[in-house]
Amino acid sequence: MRRPEIPTAAKREVAERTTSTNGDLAARERVIDATVSCILELGFYRASTNEIARRAGVTWGVIQHYFGTREALMLAVLQSVAGQFVESVDDKHIEGETAVERMEQLIDIFLGHYAQPAYIAHLQILLNMDRDPRTSAQVRKIMLEVAERSNVHVRRLLSEALGGAARIPDLSTTVFMVLRGFGLNQQLLETMSYDALVPKQDRVKRQRRLLAQLLAPYIEYSAAEGS
Repeated sequence: MRRPEIPTAAKREVAERTTSTNGDLAARERVIDATVSCILELGFYRASTNEIARRAGVTWGVIQHYFGTREALMLAVLQSVAGQFVESVDDKHIEGETAVERMEQLIDIFLGHYAQPAYIAHLQILLNMDRDPRTSAQVRKIMLEVAERSNVHVRRLLSEALGGAARIPDLSTTVFMVLRGFGLNQQLLETMSYDALVPKQDRVKRQRRLLAQLLAPYIEYSAAEGS
């Protein structure tokens, strides 16, 4: 059966709406990307809305249209960075016969997020907004919700990597803090070359392997003790 022909006017309206939607999304993404770059280069408080607008190629009025306030813009950055993490790990699972194999996979996944510059900007926003007494209760509630969406996947991946050892109190949290710190320190080593203790060539690969080997024996021991 032949589909009815869409009137020309209706086609034009659909095309304009699609173009407008795509343009809105592109503009929002430019503003979010500009905000991240400003925070990384200038810091949270010096990342002014005027500078963000300049880098994004828009006016402050456009930012107000999409986000409303600077606080809402920063909240949108938090949501964007966390959303990228969730999307990247949503279908990932930790598999492997040995604890070393599973830990290497977990390290790779976490490095893909915590060793990225965008996470440094995310962290600056989170720390500053959490400590700011002017941050509203509603915004704090949303910040907690954003964090929880990521934490659901973090807990799942840790459980898969640790296996039976995941039941040991505080072990998952401790492993997470170690791996997150490892990712953050990789960024410091990249930006503070004079502080590096080892050659950069293959550094991450070698350190990743060593970290997995250091953690694996305790994980295997704890899993055996708990079984």
